[in-house]
Amino acid sequence: MKRLFALLKEYKWLVFFSPFFKLLETVTDLVNPLLVAQIVDKGVTSGDMNLIMRYGLIIIVVNVLGLAFSILSNKFASQVSSGIATKERKLIFTKIASFSHSELDKFGTASLVNRLTNDVNQVENAVSIFMRLLLRVPFLLIGAFVLTLILNRSMSIVFLILIPIVSVLLYFYTKKTTPYFKIVRDKLDNISRITKENLSGTRVIRAFNKQSDEVSRFEFASEDYTNTSIRISKISALIEPFVLLIVNITTAIILYVGGIQVNIGGLTQGNILALIDYVAIITISLLLLSQLIVVFVRTSASLHRIDEIMDTEPIVKDLPDAHEYKNLKYDALMEFKNVSFNYTQSIKDKSFIKDLSFKIYPHNTIGIIGGTGSGKTTIASLMTRFYDVTSGEILYKGKNIKDYTLQALRKEISIVQQRSTLFSGSLRDNMKLRNENATDTEIIEALKISQAWQFVSEWNNTLDHQIMAGGKNVSGGQMQRLTIARALIGRPELLILDDSSSALDFLTDASLRRELKKLDSTLVIISQRATSIKSADLIIVLDNGDVVGMGKHAQLMKDCEIYREIYNSQSK
Repeated sequence: MKRLFALLKEYKWLVFFSPFFKLLETVTDLVNPLLVAQIVDKGVTSGDMNLIMRYGLIIIVVNVLGLAFSILSNKFASQVSSGIATKERKLIFTKIASFSHSELDKFGTASLVNRLTNDVNQVENAVSIFMRLLLRVPFLLIGAFVLTLILNRSMSIVFLILIPIVSVLLYFYTKKTTPYFKIVRDKLDNISRITKENLSGTRVIRAFNKQSDEVSRFEFASEDYTNTSIRISKISALIEPFVLLIVNITTAIILYVGGIQVNIGGLTQGNILALIDYVAIITISLLLLSQLIVVFVRTSASLHRIDEIMDTEPIVKDLPDAHEYKNLKYDALMEFKNVSFNYTQSIKDKSFIKDLSFKIYPHNTIGIIGGTGSGKTTIASLMTRFYDVTSGEILYKGKNIKDYTLQALRKEISIVQQRSTLFSGSLRDNMKLRNENATDTEIIEALKISQAWQFVSEWNNTLDHQIMAGGKNVSGGQMQRLTIARALIGRPELLILDDSSSALDFLTDASLRRELKKLDSTLVIISQRATSIKSADLIIVLDNGDVVGMGKHAQLMKDCEIYREIYNSQSK
């Protein structure tokens, strides 16, 4: 909430003028019943048409002014709400961009998208509504009560009874519905998650003929969301009828008591009409108050979800004294010293990587191999500091990688991930992600090294060829070669290939490795193919997060049973 008020301060004049003009509109609403009463009491009863026309003209002018005030108020409110929503989205998106993998894993993509869109939209609508109604509603209530008191003190007692009863009703409504709104938002996140999984995995779903199962899964989540929403709606549906019932009873009492007072001369017919109008105004005000409470409760849930993002500090971030080191003297380019790592979702006290130590020397090729789930990708994520180690330390050029800024570290270390992707736009734009100043010559050279130029050169527009979102219009092997080329731009000191040639045939894979050998970069090749890392200067064999073998191919064939089994099974 404090963050929202801080944004409102940037629009302080609009925030002032919007309620101000709404108050002026409210004054015109309160004056109308008094003018009508004057027409009835002085004009209609005496048959004075000039007086009726005069007051009628005044009513028209008052209502035109009310319309003008309303337009100005709504315009200013819209400007403020739209501006705040724009700034809020920018702040949230910037915050999400600063998150490490741990925070992204915690929230999930679907939830982050919903918070960035639906929750911000809810806040935008709430700001607009509150600016227009927050002062108008109490002013109408107070104004109508004061004018009723002026017209007839005995009638004002009815309003004194009416307002507390409705207030108690609204209090119990708020208390009952508040917990449900956050639950509804969470269930909407679940629907978004299922939808995202279904759309991104549609080919797999169709391949296994699971469309009906996915429809059932979506329907179950949708019905769960619907049932909770209906539960809130049922409670909300009782508010308006109860308020109207109380107000109608109040109107009947006014007509009955007022009729008696008219007969004895205590009230005029115009006063009775004015009192009924003020009952209508109070009715509308109370209903608007109930809507404001609903909006407030919904918005509180949305603000809480937004605050969860904004108050979350990324675990992996630049330390205060981090900077870019240059001209360092070092022996090993990178060194793991007794590194252990544990994902937050893992079983307590059970490390995923355990007491890992090894050195990577400049211009060497390191191979990492092991079964599925053995920790190969985790090591790659630790090298690039996508996650921070649980214990131990990782040195880069003799300095702890935490001493570098993330920008400086990732400028020297480039990674091609297992699930790397391409973005919508031209091939040239995709190739410039690591270095926006890369020339076409550098891009073509990288494409040739990655063995991608042989098919890119056949495209009509070559570097201007348009890539669909997610690389949908290229094959798996083509995508892997393009993402390798993208990682080569700028000649990184350390290049990590995380199982990034699995879709390549053996001939292309061999050609790729031969070209990579010619580079000055140090290579870390993570693969499940023993042939891909056979000639590496150092091969690390993993099994369930433990290093079970380390050395060259010939040595591991003698001493490491797991490596020998992997190599022999693939050779045969």
